[in-house]
Amino acid sequence: MKNELPSARFRPGPALLVTAAFIGPGTVLMASKAGAMYGTSLLWVIVFASLATIVFQEMAARIGVVFGDGLGQAIAKLIENRFLQFTVSGLVVVAILIGNAAYQTGNIQGAAKGVEILIQPDVDSNWKATFQPWAIGLIGTAAAWLILLNRFELLQRALTGLVVLMSLLFLSAACLTRPSIAEIAGGLIPSIPKGSAWILVGVLGTTVVPYNLFLHASLAARQWRDTKAGLDTDVAIRHARLDTIISVTLGGIVTSAILLTAANAFSGDRATGGKTISDVGEIAIQLEPLLGSLSNWLFGIGLFAAGLTSAITAPVAGAYAAAGCFGWPNRLGDWRLRTVAISIIAVGVGTGIFIQKSPAEIIALAQVANGLLLPVLAVLLVVVANQTKLMDKQVNSRLVNVLAIATIAVIFLVAIRQLKAGFGF
Repeated sequence: MKNELPSARFRPGPALLVTAAFIGPGTVLMASKAGAMYGTSLLWVIVFASLATIVFQEMAARIGVVFGDGLGQAIAKLIENRFLQFTVSGLVVVAILIGNAAYQTGNIQGAAKGVEILIQPDVDSNWKATFQPWAIGLIGTAAAWLILLNRFELLQRALTGLVVLMSLLFLSAACLTRPSIAEIAGGLIPSIPKGSAWILVGVLGTTVVPYNLFLHASLAARQWRDTKAGLDTDVAIRHARLDTIISVTLGGIVTSAILLTAANAFSGDRATGGKTISDVGEIAIQLEPLLGSLSNWLFGIGLFAAGLTSAITAPVAGAYAAAGCFGWPNRLGDWRLRTVAISIIAVGVGTGIFIQKSPAEIIALAQVANGLLLPVLAVLLVVVANQTKLMDKQVNSRLVNVLAIATIAVIFLVAIRQLKAGFGF
């Protein structure tokens, strides 16, 4: 008789780390811009992005559980030609690491901005210029230290705690603004207000993130690796699927809360064309009329938690992606994975200190890389999830394939728009 996973005792799994990865400063900034400029009109985009994330992340987790290894390893096994295998793996790794490093810069800068808001929200630019490099360096050091500890269970618990804290803070802020049911319902009807297409791209680009697919598959294989020792695979997949749905839905709710808070805080500005947010610090200031003295605390702590969680999970995801493509052991304790993760952190810290670009500009660059890579990677994911020699009876259902193909088509159109915007044609 098989020893089953305790189906009656579900516990949160690695999908919470996916939520921690995509609710970073980029999500805070883009959702705030959407609410400030267009009210609740783009709320439906968050719903679509969350559903797309659930579809793809569920596939990645299922591949990890059934295959018993990461997504990179599965792609490599699927491609038999060694030259083609090396070429595809190399392109995926390069694209992911470039996009990951760009996101990492925004993550660390965002966490530093959260600390700045908490300590001195109204200081002059000279103080900020002196403070920011120190804050960026300390946050990068903290992220590297947590990874180098090589105690994954401790890291997972710490990140889970930060996600819960961040969620409570942003949800509290949204509740205090008292959004109306009619506005929320209206925002769920798909529409694209004039000039809002770039915001739509931004929200989608900060939610459906390619490197999270590698992170999720590797962590699912790790958490449910005992399925190869006789545990019931169907039970493990149900756990992984439920974990994905709950965690990503939580992320979607938190992102929606950020949009709703900004929609109420900046409602007066929309009468004169909408508020353009160029710095995340402006959001905390504009929340003061609604939240009073709590505005700096709620937003500062929430932004710090969002930045720190993403600053830890992004380099870990990049390391797992490299491990899968190059055939390294799928363990964070391996020196090669640590080297990749620390290198991503170092690039993020260095870029944040020396280039002096705002998180908004860095995040925009990351979204372009994301938009170009995601459709290709999504197609590879669907191909792997439909291979019976890898997945046995756990291949995609017809419904999942239809949802995935429809989502890929939309993301492809978004990627084309990003190319046109990037090259000015």
